[in-house]
Amino acid sequence: MKRFISALLALVIAFSFCSLTGFAADEAISAFSVGTVEEKEHGAQLSVDWYKSENGIYMFIPQSVNLAEAEVYFTANGDVYADGIKITNGSSAAFLDGKSEVTLTSGSTSYKVKIVAISGVSSVFIETESGSLDSVHADKEHKEKGEITIIGADGNVECDGELDYIKGRGNSTWGLDKKPYNIKLEDKANLFGMGKSKKWSLLANYGDASLLRNSLAFTAAESAGIAYTPKFEPVDLYINGEYMGAYLLTTRIETDKTRVNIDNLEDLNEEANPDVDIEALPRGGVYGKYSGYLEGTRKWVEIPNNPEDITGGYIIEMELPGRYDDEISGFVTKNSQSVILKSPEYASEDEVIYIASYYQLFENAVFAKKSLDAIGEYCNIESLVDSYVFNEWVANHDAGLTSTYFYKPADDTLYAGPVWDFDKAFGNCDVIRYGLNYNKPAQWTVCHSHLRTVTLWGGADADKIPTFYNLLAKNEDFVKLCKDKWNSVFKSAFTSSVEETTGEYAEKIESSVIADAIRWNTFGTDDVNTIKSAYAAENKEIADFVQAKTSFIDANIGTVAVRENEETTSFGDRISIIFGNLVEKLILFFGLENII
Repeated sequence: MKRFISALLALVIAFSFCSLTGFAADEAISAFSVGTVEEKEHGAQLSVDWYKSENGIYMFIPQSVNLAEAEVYFTANGDVYADGIKITNGSSAAFLDGKSEVTLTSGSTSYKVKIVAISGVSSVFIETESGSLDSVHADKEHKEKGEITIIGADGNVECDGELDYIKGRGNSTWGLDKKPYNIKLEDKANLFGMGKSKKWSLLANYGDASLLRNSLAFTAAESAGIAYTPKFEPVDLYINGEYMGAYLLTTRIETDKTRVNIDNLEDLNEEANPDVDIEALPRGGVYGKYSGYLEGTRKWVEIPNNPEDITGGYIIEMELPGRYDDEISGFVTKNSQSVILKSPEYASEDEVIYIASYYQLFENAVFAKKSLDAIGEYCNIESLVDSYVFNEWVANHDAGLTSTYFYKPADDTLYAGPVWDFDKAFGNCDVIRYGLNYNKPAQWTVCHSHLRTVTLWGGADADKIPTFYNLLAKNEDFVKLCKDKWNSVFKSAFTSSVEETTGEYAEKIESSVIADAIRWNTFGTDDVNTIKSAYAAENKEIADFVQAKTSFIDANIGTVAVRENEETTSFGDRISIIFGNLVEKLILFFGLENII
């Protein structure tokens, strides 16, 4: 271990913990923390505060904090005793090693602190510049600087330096109690062998009690050879000393040699516009609250100069129309699909026109039910097969609606992918869409998917306009390719991935899952044995769902799935859509799109 700093500095740090605990100032013990407080120029301190909840007080101790070498710090009104033995600031934390509970006493007040030890999982420590997450949680787009230290389960330091920012991420997941985050390091790092990058995501997986579904999906996609599948590492996250829970540290979907390996138009735009702050430039095109519903429209950034070649690379994402206005650049197709540009996020008018026109040609070919050869002129067919079969297997209710990506290299066609966002897959969906229950494995789902309501006054219900998955799945040649790929690659790869994830991987993260379940009261208890049983039940539920889904696909793939009355639209719906489209055209004609 590195040498410890002076006791004075340690007390200053301990005092800072006081403001984070939420305890009243007149508490006998208002702050208590354990950590290896080291002298370092950059990087977060490996310190853990006690956590107080309605169910009790806890210390979530990761494997990276060695209690035999750690110290304790506290703020109290008088002397502090641990199980009757007096302790002092800066004294050894070894007395906590191996214990499940300790009683801290100051004066006549006692605190029972439950010790939750976490093993086998890596740790991420972040200290924000402000010392809190208040600004980040108040505004998802707020970027807070800080320091970061990442330590692997093997004890190796993966990262120890400055954090360019931490910010919020996600859409529906951002509204949950346990927040997901995006982080950007000051310098590129090859974290856990996942490839050098500055940008990373911390997925909370709060809607998945098993904490397994994203890991299973990424493992299966990687095993099946689906291009540019995100890589991941399970971690326990500590921010400003507070245990935030079990997270999945993942690579981001971005253009980079170690990510989606295509030309980076973001960088090329900056090179073509030196000394220009592209993010500060005015916006052009159609914006406004309802812009995602206005077919055929586009939006961009008024970038003065374009790179020499704007045919790639692009990463685009299908998005729900109600979320479209929050994004920088994008377009809405003639069939009402809203699409945002993930890279370049700040795209010029010519770039948006190019990729919007190109995607429209692909959409036109699919909706015209042209041959695979004709569709393949605009999008790689094998990637569409991979994307479709994979999303059917995981029962992804968002497929074709949101978190659905395409990328386009320069002088090449579109490619479907990479895959993303599966915490609500594998039978964990509380949404009924198109009359389909996604928790029932013995049925087709993605092949019956439709776009959201196209009228300005429409709600969240799906409309009758099919997604590209829906139409492709009715093409006999496409279905034959899906069957061939399933039999030759997917069935075996997916099956082995389930065994790996629900077996060795689930065992590896079990202590982390227990700590997370206590921290977030996932199962309504802090009893470890009860949580273990609940976790085992969640694990079995996934395994059973996947087994049934795999058997269903194995028995039925190769035939065109047709749903009775799927293509029909009621008279009232048709009138609503026709009238809605007329209103949208009037809005565009009178130039009201940016003010409604």
